[in-house]
Amino acid sequence: MFHFFKKASNRNSFDFLGVDMHSHLLPAVDDGCQSVEESMYFINELQELGFRKIITTPHIYPGFYPNNQETLQKASDLLSESTHKLEYFSYAAEYFLTDTMLDNGPLLTFNKNYVLVETSFVGLSMNFEQMLFELIANNYIPILAHPERYLYLKDNLKVFDKIKGMGCQLQVNINSLGGYYGKASEEMAWEMVNKKIVDFLGTDLHHEKHLESLKSITQKGYFKKINAYTWKNPTLFYDY
Repeated sequence: MFHFFKKASNRNSFDFLGVDMHSHLLPAVDDGCQSVEESMYFINELQELGFRKIITTPHIYPGFYPNNQETLQKASDLLSESTHKLEYFSYAAEYFLTDTMLDNGPLLTFNKNYVLVETSFVGLSMNFEQMLFELIANNYIPILAHPERYLYLKDNLKVFDKIKGMGCQLQVNINSLGGYYGKASEEMAWEMVNKKIVDFLGTDLHHEKHLESLKSITQKGYFKKINAYTWKNPTLFYDY
């Protein structure tokens, strides 16, 4: 059984966040972990990095990852059987934002009504804001995943100001702040942090390279600046 209140072994840890709300740790459901053993390895590694609660968020993307609560629950049960019911480990989803998201019943959420969404890396949908509005109108709070990776918006950050005004929140990938996804995403991530428009940090952990990058960031000089920011991750300890 995992003990999520164990003190992190590394003094430079992510214990100031405590909660990771974006990762791909359920086995064999998307482009993340492909086995129970791999899932357990990364869960342990996140614990060692200071995370005490993990909300993993596998893709739900029509045509690519047609997951639903049934498929994800089966994968989660495999982990539960292997760990005798993990404490402080749960799943929601990372939805690809479409105008049919609400057609198949309630969405997988965390803390009652947060729903993690992503959009195209190629270009912004014409009805992007309308899709977010529909979620909000249905009492969901959308969190836009890794906005710093939508590079077509690099010179148009006012889009994020607008959707935050609507009620959407923003989650940056930790590894973006370390340049893992390229210089442009790194610059965009830090600009958003400096503007104080980011709400959450997430690992978006898929594989070993992501993990190694996370570990290296804890050793960088700018890690103190990441630590000093007021993140909303700790509020996710409470299910309200």
